[in-house]
Amino acid sequence: MYGAYFAWRARGNAVAAEAISAPYEAFREGVLQVRGYAYVEEGDRLHLSFEPWFVDSLPCREIPCLRLTFRRDGDRIVLERFAVCDGREERPVSLEAAHDALQAWMDCMAD
Repeated sequence: MYGAYFAWRARGNAVAAEAISAPYEAFREGVLQVRGYAYVEEGDRLHLSFEPWFVDSLPCREIPCLRLTFRRDGDRIVLERFAVCDGREERPVSLEAAHDALQAWMDCMAD
């Protein structure tokens, strides 16, 4: 299941500059099997938003929205942007700083 991720990790830190990506069709099929987000395809772009109103929580608890933007690159899908929105502002997350976790998530969704 995580074979691609472990092969990626075995190559070391030189990979940090590589794009966070997965096979397009496998990732899309994996995402479509999950519920609890907004899914929008626009041309070569795919937008996923894990919105607070999809989450069951206490009324007084604020849940941040996670927003991801991908672009199709041939037979791959590449993560372009990841942001957290708490209702007041949207804060981009550094893809380089979160590379390992985001790549592992994409690999898992594509498996």
